Amino acid sequence: MGAYYCAICRQTTFTGKAHIFGKSHQSRLRVVLLKFLEKVKEARRTLKKPQVEKFDCTQHEQKFWCYCCGLEIQRNVTDGNMTVLHGGLLEHMATSDHRKNTHKFWWDNKADPKIRDRFIITKEETERFKAHVSEVLETFVEKEDEYIKQQADHIRAQEKQRQEVFQALFEVCFPGIQWHAMQSWTHSTDPTAPPHPRWILPAFSFCHMDLTSRQGAAPLTPWWKPHGLQQDTA
Repeated sequence: MGAYYCAICRQTTFTGKAHIFGKSHQSRLRVVLLKFLEKVKEARRTLKKPQVEKFDCTQHEQKFWCYCCGLEIQRNVTDGNMTVLHGGLLEHMATSDHRKNTHKFWWDNKADPKIRDRFIITKEETERFKAHVSEVLETFVEKEDEYIKQQADHIRAQEKQRQEVFQALFEVCFPGIQWHAMQSWTHSTDPTAPPHPRWILPAFSFCHMDLTSRQGAAPLTPWWKPHGLQQDTA
């Protein structure tokens, strides 16, 4: 007998294909199919109720190994914005190539024929799944649009509050040029541009002078006298 490589046991034997009837191979085969079946069951649960999520590169780019086809397949289907969970697995299991390879895999490894069809997705199941996915995607897009609108409203509310705080602060510090400041702010094409020094500097002097006089400090200039104070005649 020639050498025979078993992909399930991952070893080369010299007993030929008689290896597949041995207890070691059949035991390993059951373990492999059990793990594979758990993934298939998880995917099948989404046939009637597809799950769509916002794309996450850390979670939605996972792959799985199809033992029947000997290929690595993308588990989910995504366009970079939305992801249909298990869509890739279900899509692969519905192909004619997978059906043929599954039948061959079962024959070559003498697997239990009672569970073979669990690893195959029929055309009827695929069509129903596509219809459900279309409905779920439409609902998902509507929710995303509503979320974007809510975020936009929140940003507008924050901007309004910021302008109110700015106006209140301006009325306290620069009461003499409030109207000119608001006019300049309203007509500015760049909201991030700093106020023009032409009116900021006089306003700052006015505000500082007013605060100084209230605190009883020395005047800003030697020739300025606070209003209401008597001249020293001595």
